[in-house]
Amino acid sequence: MSEEIDEKKLEDLLKQGLVSLHEKEKNNHKTEKGVYYPSALGSCLRKQYYTYTLGERVSPEDLVIFATGKGVHETIAKAFGEVATIEKIEESVTLEISPTIKLKGRIDLLIADYDGKKYLIEAKSTSKTPDAPFEEHVLQLQVYMQALNYEEGFILYWNKVTGEIKVFKVTKNEEVIKTIFERVKKLDYFVSKNIPPEPEAILKGKFGECEKCPFLNFCIH
Repeated sequence: MSEEIDEKKLEDLLKQGLVSLHEKEKNNHKTEKGVYYPSALGSCLRKQYYTYTLGERVSPEDLVIFATGKGVHETIAKAFGEVATIEKIEESVTLEISPTIKLKGRIDLLIADYDGKKYLIEAKSTSKTPDAPFEEHVLQLQVYMQALNYEEGFILYWNKVTGEIKVFKVTKNEEVIKTIFERVKKLDYFVSKNIPPEPEAILKGKFGECEKCPFLNFCIH
């Protein structure tokens, strides 16, 4: 019996530590009206709205996944650093949309020089390697390309199950940038007016996103 208690204690202790680390990191990444994040652009507008109006909500399981992804990012940066010159790692990038609205994120990696060329890379850990880059990742990279004035960038997927690595080239698209700006302005309107937007994930049939959403109970009642 005492062994089971000790096992549970250790599990709970680690979860408490993960929460503490997340709270410290959150102090440098606070949600602020008018400041929006490229990494969240592809998720449901109503979920993003609740994050700003009710506050971020993450489970210990989410934090385990975040920590795993962070470890993968660090390894990728170190590995590239062995064979190429690294200019930036997780550096803040800001893109102003209007005097009161801006996008703020962090680029994963910028290789300063390899064969005379620079490479802007957005790295993602995954349990299933996609055949094409996910839309939300493309939107995120489009913001960074626009902010840094790059015509192309790369999304790197690291499969933590199979060990497969796959890279997709993404070209800057002005129409996509325009769509992103409109989407951010739309989110800002709802946040500013304190009006929940439409349940986008439900309307688009993305029920898997709904199942994982920490605001599901607020959304359906």
